[in-house]
Amino acid sequence: MPIKVKNFMRLCFIIGYGATMLPVLKEVLREESGRWGFEYLAVNSSSCEDHVEDIERSDAIFVYAHELAEDVLNAIKGSKAKIIVSASDSIPVSRGSPDLLNKAISYFKVGSRENLRNLIRFLLKSLGMDVECEDVKDVPWHGIYHPKLGFFKNTEEYLNVYDRRPLVGVLIHRTYWLYGNLKHFNVMVEALENEGLGVLPVFTYGWRDELLNTPSKEDTIREFFIVNGKPVVDAVVNLTYFFLLDHGRWDREDRFREVSGLELLKALNVPIIQPCFSSLSVSEWLENPQGLDYLSQVWTIIMPEVDGLIEPIYVAGSIEHDGVRSFEPYEEHARYLAKRVKKWIELRRKRPEERKIAIILINPPCKGLEASVAVGFGLDVPESVARLLNRLKKEGYRVENPPKDGKELIRMILERKAISEFRWTSVEEIVAKGGAVDFVDLKTYMEWFNELPEKAKAELIGEWGRPEEVLEGRGKELSGMVYDGKFVIPGLLFGNVFVTPQPKFGCAGARCDGKVCKILHNPTIPPPHQWLAVYRWITRKFKADVIIHFGTHGYLEFRPGKGVGLSINCWPEISIDDVPHVYVYNVSNPMEGVIAKRRSYATIVDHIHPPMAMANVLEDLDSLLAQYSKAKQLGDFERAEVIYEELVEKAKACNVPIKANDPEKVVEEIHRYVEAVRGTQIEMGLHVFAHPRLDKITEYVATIMAYDTHRYPSIRRVLAEYLGLNYDEMVAKPNEVNRLGLTNSETLRLLHEVAVKTIEDLLKADRDLEEIIFEILNKNISEVFGNARA
Repeated sequence: MPIKVKNFMRLCFIIGYGATMLPVLKEVLREESGRWGFEYLAVNSSSCEDHVEDIERSDAIFVYAHELAEDVLNAIKGSKAKIIVSASDSIPVSRGSPDLLNKAISYFKVGSRENLRNLIRFLLKSLGMDVECEDVKDVPWHGIYHPKLGFFKNTEEYLNVYDRRPLVGVLIHRTYWLYGNLKHFNVMVEALENEGLGVLPVFTYGWRDELLNTPSKEDTIREFFIVNGKPVVDAVVNLTYFFLLDHGRWDREDRFREVSGLELLKALNVPIIQPCFSSLSVSEWLENPQGLDYLSQVWTIIMPEVDGLIEPIYVAGSIEHDGVRSFEPYEEHARYLAKRVKKWIELRRKRPEERKIAIILINPPCKGLEASVAVGFGLDVPESVARLLNRLKKEGYRVENPPKDGKELIRMILERKAISEFRWTSVEEIVAKGGAVDFVDLKTYMEWFNELPEKAKAELIGEWGRPEEVLEGRGKELSGMVYDGKFVIPGLLFGNVFVTPQPKFGCAGARCDGKVCKILHNPTIPPPHQWLAVYRWITRKFKADVIIHFGTHGYLEFRPGKGVGLSINCWPEISIDDVPHVYVYNVSNPMEGVIAKRRSYATIVDHIHPPMAMANVLEDLDSLLAQYSKAKQLGDFERAEVIYEELVEKAKACNVPIKANDPEKVVEEIHRYVEAVRGTQIEMGLHVFAHPRLDKITEYVATIMAYDTHRYPSIRRVLAEYLGLNYDEMVAKPNEVNRLGLTNSETLRLLHEVAVKTIEDLLKADRDLEEIIFEILNKNISEVFGNARA
């Protein structure tokens, strides 16, 4: 409620963005009102619609909000206020001289109790009251703040009194430090320290303000996390919102293209963890099957993802009291996140020969074939894994007897039956042929099972029966993979690298009748006990330092749970445990990659789409079309008629649809059909991870560049114009003969060939490309067009 006194002066403060400073502002307003005598209103922007009349009667209005209701905005514009200050670009209302407005904004943005006090006095003085105010007092824009040790100006000073190692950098918004909204921060710092980690907790203003010369997050990272040119942290937990890097103004056209801050992240070279937050309370979030509300996803997941931040683990909700939002920590996840950070650091610090890796292969539904194990969209998974194993061995990892290539890896898998129980493969055969690397007995499994939250345990038992029933053969027939009263762990062990098929999700094995079982993408059914046994064996007994799901896409990220912002009851989180997770994913499938990133805390390592090429088909028709056009141009109409008959006969044999009767229109129809088909992009086989073939890459790049985009001209257009040809006319009239003595369609095909050869030569070149590009280009033009004429 507004506070009323006898004096006629009225100040109005409308504060949004969570209104963290509102409690302090209200206290100071109450103190100053008692001293100077004035009325005031201090209200959250989300609830100011109830105070429209008070806003209209105010003499000075200060606004800091992202948006306002239309009637509130109209009240501000129509008010009697002599001074209107907006500290937000999104609320374009102001009244007063530039100097007055800038100084008022400076008081507010620099912040602190004293600066808020002087802001109030400054507004009163500007309204004509006999009030003295001081200039803006300096408050650090960024610095180190430890909940127990207090404030430090620089890292060297802090490390003189804080000797815990390794260090985890923690970033928070300066506003929360300034006004004490630190519950989530304190819990996070405590959780990290309880895991034996040190913390380097830093507050930051977060973006560059030209008026105030404030530091961005990039500036803060350089200032505190890098000392004498070297990183002093092994990981960073970012508790701020929005982008981490400086992308410039929101309306800048190229803000999502490569930014200079990427070099900073490369220099820092540590995992940057981005927890997520909700504008809802923790209890509301727990009850919400979708998890995070949309705006919270934008601020704390989607925007940070642009800069490559990982692991959106929910750590706090928010509660509102008296118009002010404050954080409500989710302590279970603070502890969980701290464990994951510790595992990332251990992975980083271990020597290669000590690191253990679990590679999980994707295997489709069991109504297919056994040989379908190790598949991935656009990726030659067996060859990729074999090459990775050999590369790891070369880099010093303990990899024993790796397969020389993908064929040998598949042979080993199928000979040993190192697969999940299948329609044509019994668990007895898997064990007999050496496909089981280990077994999990009831005692061991129950230790892992009893760690689960009660809700998850009840779901698992309700769908699949009790563990002891399953291991005794009394469980549901779809449970699978039980031998001699133990869960089977299938796969191949290459020293410190374990390769396994992803556990099946409810397969009847040899008893299957070929119908689709309760498997794969049913989002409501928890995975069976053997699924949990395999994943826990990987993380607890094999003690993997990192899990790699290899290929687009498996089933982990589609297991039951919240859509985003998971809880301890969600099965992707339960399955992946506290181990770093890497997912090899096709770059052309970003939406499902996003699901894996958010629901299984995966760090995505993209691979390129299978190489593409222009369809090199219907060559006979293309040749006949060219012959027909040249015969017509030379006036050899008898020859043209013979070629026409052959062309129509060949077109019908190729099932080319012909609707016209007039010969010229028929030729035009055939020509356009051939151009459409030959302009189609087709795949040139599967990609081998990190091993693109030069000949395929050059064809792929030329194919990608074959058509104009809104930003760049096509490579064919550039080459055509280099030869003095009209590209648009060539495309519009493909069967016309140009000044080179070739049809336009022939010329376009040859320009593509020139592009491929030129790209390949440039990739092979060991000289400055600017010096040789025209030399290479002219050579290829002469060669390609010379051969065509010959």
